[in-house]
Amino acid sequence: MIKLEELQLAINELETIVMVTDINGTIQYVNNSFEEKYGYTRDQIIGQSGRLLKTDYHPKHFYREMWQTILNGEMWEGVFLNKAKSGRLVWEEAKISPIKKDGKVEGFIAIKEDVTYKKELEEQFRKEKYLLDELFDNAPVGVILFEPKFVDNLITDLNVVKANAVAAEVFNRTELLDLSLKQFLPDFPDLAIRGKDMLAEKQGLELYFDSIKKHLNIRTFPLENEQVCMYVHDVTPYKNSIAALEKSEHRYSSLVEDSPALIRRFNRQGIISYVNKYYADYFNKTPNQFIGANLFNLLGNDQKETFNQNLKSLTVSNPIVEYQQNILLPEGSIRWQKWIDRALIDTEGNIQEFQSVGMDFTHLMQAEETLAEQKSRLDAIFDNAIMGVGVMDDRGKFTMANARFKEMFDFEDDVMLTDHNYFDFIFEEDQEVAQENFKKLFRGDSKNFNLQRKFITQTGKEFWGDIFATPISRVNGEYTEVVGLIIDITEKYKMQVELKDSEQKLKKLNNTKDKLFSVIAHDIRNPFNAILGFSTILNKKINELSSEEIKEFTKHIQEASEQTYKLLEDLLTWANSQLGQLKPWKMTFDPKGAVNECIDSLLATAQGKNIQLINKITSPALVAADIEMFKFVIRNLMHNGIKFSHPDSIVECGIIPSRSTDTVTFYVKDYGIGIHPDKLKALFDLDEFLSTAGTSQEKGTGLGLSLSKEMVELNGGTIEVSSLVDMGSEFRITLPT
Repeated sequence: MIKLEELQLAINELETIVMVTDINGTIQYVNNSFEEKYGYTRDQIIGQSGRLLKTDYHPKHFYREMWQTILNGEMWEGVFLNKAKSGRLVWEEAKISPIKKDGKVEGFIAIKEDVTYKKELEEQFRKEKYLLDELFDNAPVGVILFEPKFVDNLITDLNVVKANAVAAEVFNRTELLDLSLKQFLPDFPDLAIRGKDMLAEKQGLELYFDSIKKHLNIRTFPLENEQVCMYVHDVTPYKNSIAALEKSEHRYSSLVEDSPALIRRFNRQGIISYVNKYYADYFNKTPNQFIGANLFNLLGNDQKETFNQNLKSLTVSNPIVEYQQNILLPEGSIRWQKWIDRALIDTEGNIQEFQSVGMDFTHLMQAEETLAEQKSRLDAIFDNAIMGVGVMDDRGKFTMANARFKEMFDFEDDVMLTDHNYFDFIFEEDQEVAQENFKKLFRGDSKNFNLQRKFITQTGKEFWGDIFATPISRVNGEYTEVVGLIIDITEKYKMQVELKDSEQKLKKLNNTKDKLFSVIAHDIRNPFNAILGFSTILNKKINELSSEEIKEFTKHIQEASEQTYKLLEDLLTWANSQLGQLKPWKMTFDPKGAVNECIDSLLATAQGKNIQLINKITSPALVAADIEMFKFVIRNLMHNGIKFSHPDSIVECGIIPSRSTDTVTFYVKDYGIGIHPDKLKALFDLDEFLSTAGTSQEKGTGLGLSLSKEMVELNGGTIEVSSLVDMGSEFRITLPT
């Protein structure tokens, strides 16, 4: 029967943390491991509330549920984040059991294991998960991600959700995506059983598959969301050697899985008095084979001296030593172990014997080495990537970025980077959309987003970027970080804009050309046909024609000539406009005389319809403009007034009174057929080529109004029109004085 003192002594020597409290949570006892991990002595901590170790990490309901469970007399299991006396954070896997007396809960005992290093390693793995995914396609072995297919809670097949090219090659396929395991490997054994194990823990097998005539080495491990990752390597050429190695690894893996702790006791001479079953199984022996054996004989020559020095260093005041060592197991494999040797002190204060508690951390060492290698490769890829890579927290603050990212945003160092926020570089008009996209990623509403946006650097420069963003880290099921990949597409964007503008201009010029040729082909041909026709008749039959007939024919020839001249004049002016040669030569002049010149040039046309042309400019006025352009505009507007007025009508030009001394507004008004509202919207648009026959079927080019608008604007003025059908039209030209 183990005595109470021996039990307390054993508990004190455990590496596991032990803490006892009363029903109110006041600490009654802690073991030595507690003192080591938390930095409090027993005198400092006993009598204190367990809340002394509490952090603000866990929500209130976490503690409420825990207390409800243990106060009901039930055991509670969970993970704590506590803090030591120094402020260091400690992650613990804890089991809290009630202490009952006569069926009544009087206190609680907590058995806890420090898993801080494990949590930190897991967090580091999560942060680098995204970058590790980039290595997926370049892995030297086949990698496949599966999603199980269930029927009545049994796995009937595994569907491929992702696979690299090497995996497809192993199975003699060009693509594995959307296939199931049974489709490309129908002889995979015991899928229902193995599939369940794959979802629970790591699995490994090496078999010959007749369906593909290959020996495969397969490793699987479970992922989140009930997915399975499979590594596949074609080991057909090396079956014998790899099979032997795999058998050894499998046997050793089984030993490790069954041995959470290696415990042994021995005296100062190294004679073993006790080993637990885990220790014995670890060395493939029974516990009795170790009892009485000398521990020094089990060590290599290079380890005996170090081990002996460690024992000699143990004293009553310094009873613990911690060290690592690698050993050669009987089957030939080298394993890394972490040991804590403790001197066991009797009631008289003498060292009675020694106890060692060990843990195999070979896989952790291998993982650290692999992680270091992968991190080194990823750092090289990260820092030398041609695209910018930046990581931000849920507030948009930068936590890290590669050299290209800092270069794009004009950062000189990481200190400058972490002082800024992603939204500092978004233009104001894009802020709302950017904020919403960011929130969707952290809420899990969107797995990623990809868009093109204009950014502003911290030095005020602007550039266009193509950005892809996706969340990469999770804590308690919530995303905490986002990675953004960005490429500078400024030059590409400029080229796209220029190409689009050029395309629009080319299309516009092409349409204008087609319409222009249509005008030339139609409107020039008709007047010349009239001129040629009537002149031919006069030439052949002039002696037979009466004077009235000759006057009529010459009148038609004159009208056709005027129409052709007007068309050619407009076309030449338009051509100069298209070539950029239409430039104003401004001068100050009195517009009254210029309007009179325009009226004189149109008298013959107006008299043909008995239309009166009136200049209502009476008071002197000075205009600063190109006088020839001014006369072109007035002449075109009055010519249109004649064209669309009925015989015996009036077309007038005048000035609208105004208080402004900076501008003067002219009007040209007729009382003719007016302009339909639908045509008013595009009246000055050259693309529309609005050419309407006059009241006497006069022809026009459709160029005059467009050219008039261009000339007015070249002289710093404006032109507008108001019109009512069958009531007439009024054009207003405002020019600077």
